[in-house]
Amino acid sequence: MPLRLASVAEMTPRSRPVSASGASEATGLDALPGAGARTGIVTAVGLAGVAALAQSVAAVIGVVTGAEPAFLSWPLLVLFAVLPAGFALGLLLRGAPGSAAGVLAGAGVVAVCGAIAEAQVAIDATRMARPDLLLPQIEVSPARWGLGLLLAGKLLLAVAGVTALRSARTLPDGSSDRDQIRQPLGLLAAAFGLLLGIGALLAPYTSTDLLLLDSAALDGPPLALAGAALLAVAAPVTAALGVANRAGGVASGILGGLALGGLPLAVLPLVAAWLLGFLHPAVGPVLVLLGVGGLAALATAPSRWLLVVLRRDTDSTGGAGVPHQRVLYAIAGGLAVLAGASALAGATTSLVIGPDGQPVGSPAQFLLYPIGLGLGLLGVAMFLPAVAVWVRPVLSLAWAGVLLVGAQVLSVPIAADELPIETTNGAAGWWTFGAVVLAVLLAVCSLVAGVVEREETGRPSADVSGTSGGTLIAAGAGLAGVLVVGAFLLPVVRSADHDTAALTEDVDVAFWGVLLATLAVLGALALVPRSGRVSAVGLLVAVIGVVGLRALETYAVGRRFDETIGAGAWFAVGAIVVLVALAVTVAVRGPSTGR
Repeated sequence: MPLRLASVAEMTPRSRPVSASGASEATGLDALPGAGARTGIVTAVGLAGVAALAQSVAAVIGVVTGAEPAFLSWPLLVLFAVLPAGFALGLLLRGAPGSAAGVLAGAGVVAVCGAIAEAQVAIDATRMARPDLLLPQIEVSPARWGLGLLLAGKLLLAVAGVTALRSARTLPDGSSDRDQIRQPLGLLAAAFGLLLGIGALLAPYTSTDLLLLDSAALDGPPLALAGAALLAVAAPVTAALGVANRAGGVASGILGGLALGGLPLAVLPLVAAWLLGFLHPAVGPVLVLLGVGGLAALATAPSRWLLVVLRRDTDSTGGAGVPHQRVLYAIAGGLAVLAGASALAGATTSLVIGPDGQPVGSPAQFLLYPIGLGLGLLGVAMFLPAVAVWVRPVLSLAWAGVLLVGAQVLSVPIAADELPIETTNGAAGWWTFGAVVLAVLLAVCSLVAGVVEREETGRPSADVSGTSGGTLIAAGAGLAGVLVVGAFLLPVVRSADHDTAALTEDVDVAFWGVLLATLAVLGALALVPRSGRVSAVGLLVAVIGVVGLRALETYAVGRRFDETIGAGAWFAVGAIVVLVALAVTVAVRGPSTGR
């Protein structure tokens, strides 16, 4: 610590005024610890200012031609565009560069998701539930300058966030206070982030206007669904990883940035419902507002308050302890058991009830049986200390299987709502949606538990790529990745009575489930050569399970319809063979130590 303080002192200008006590006074930009951090964070704030200007101009001139906003929305849009840059600048001038960088990073994550959703204007703006941007008319076309500035501004804010976060890595460690409660704080932040994401997926209001849709993002146009789904995953993950950041002030800043970025998702629909007689409030914005409020509270609450609320009893030495790794294992186990139970309930209840009272289901409901049983058994194993460390890496990817199958199941009631006949949604859709939500929470909890494993062992994970079979393991993971892409890219089954989900098929809810599962599996395979034996084998077992679900779709569809096996199924079988061989290789040649 003395060396660090000395280094900081050497980097500060000698011309600073000195107080009567002999200590140099540093405020504002002079408080930045180094030239690299100073330049990077100041540059990032400048980029955020340009991003705010671009979005403000877009709000004033409009993003479409042939239609106007349903209410006078541009003052609010300008305010929300300026908030991240304004807060970052204020924190920077107050000598809190880490918090400023975190605000830009958190807001940038939400901005990327928003840019994806708002790009739908270029395709078909009339399907968007955005009265702050337009009240749809018969003929609407995108305004090139307005839409371009809006999207460019959001993407530029994301660039500013990345730039600020990279520069903040050189800041001194400022985690001493909250380090004692970092684990429960991370879980709580992830929960509030998930609440924000779920609210964004639900309907923003109910509408009696025939042209202004009130559909939720789940059954909305493709890009609107993609942006909302990405936010539902990115918000809790960013919140959890943000809390783990040790650079001074960055953790609080990221939570505050997520709150600032999510605030428009709650305020704009609520204001529209308040001002417009044909709109009425819905639960979606309320959930977003609760998530935003929770994130803001965690970001701004004094550390001493959080210590009192979240810290467990002090240990025998009088120091404050942190929740033990077993607590996180127990939470993950409980979430897995609940997700498994929800999946089994979704498999055994009615999905859609037709006008004649006959139930209408989905072949994918059959796949909820192995998912439910598997998650339940893994969840119970997490309560057994002797095996929990082996099971945790498997759970870190098991959620991808829930999304893969859950999205296909949920596509049926969503499609039924668009039919001209009267149908009723059964309980299976709600149980499946609950399983998806619990699976995302499980992913966050497992991620935090993995970080805690490395910290409590006191050493980083051993790397299987450093062993004698490291090259073979890396090559096997690469080959498996190619086969996995083929399994998800191409249909595993073709039937005249059933539309299978694949990356080459129609873009709907099922498509996004396949895409997220693909990305998760490829990410796990990329981690295998960089992980220890236990983690690598666990990840491979989880990948085998997810790809196995993909192959099992052929049986699920074949139980009800005439089918032909698609090319994706053969890629899935090939991937499973390679993955099993790779798991055996890692188990035999991986390092004997490390997680």
